[in-house]
Amino acid sequence: MGTGLLTLDVCVPTSYTTVSTAQLSYPMRARIASPRRERILASAEKEFASHGNTGARMERIAAAAAVNKQLLFHYFGSKAGLYQAVSKSVEARLDVADERGSTPAERLRKLAALLLAAANEYKTLLSQAWKQRAATRAAQILRDGQRQGYFRDDIDPEALAELVAAASLGWAALAERDQAAGDNGNREQFGDLVATVITDYCTWR
Repeated sequence: MGTGLLTLDVCVPTSYTTVSTAQLSYPMRARIASPRRERILASAEKEFASHGNTGARMERIAAAAAVNKQLLFHYFGSKAGLYQAVSKSVEARLDVADERGSTPAERLRKLAALLLAAANEYKTLLSQAWKQRAATRAAQILRDGQRQGYFRDDIDPEALAELVAAASLGWAALAERDQAAGDNGNREQFGDLVATVITDYCTWR
């Protein structure tokens, strides 16, 4: 059985010699490991996004990343560990941070657009915790709208926030069905519709 260690030529003053990564200093090993780890994460993201956790195959991820399959287990321990790392990486990019300078209606519209994009691209990678953070952000926007006089006092921000999140994230399932039927749908229009319906309902009349 091989050691699984990477070997490479290192230049010394009078000749070249072959060493393993175990013989290199930690900073040099880290510089070598980082690009490979990032390739694995990028390949795994595509695999999990396309096939879900159950359907994803470590062999395909390794082949796409051009690494030995054992290296996946070296970095991430297991398929579950790799999935968790990919999910965290995706969610870190899909920040649900709020833009306080905009009106509550515009903030809600931007959040709905983000949720739609996330559900469309990464529906199999979004954790329940991330979805809950998105709903919490929507509730905060609605509460801000109440305090600023944009929205009625009698609305329930938490219930409406759940509706925003459910409508936006649930759109992915409908979009997948429509794409299979040859209809790509219109994500932007749907995002505007979700935000418009909610803000119209909340607005003073």
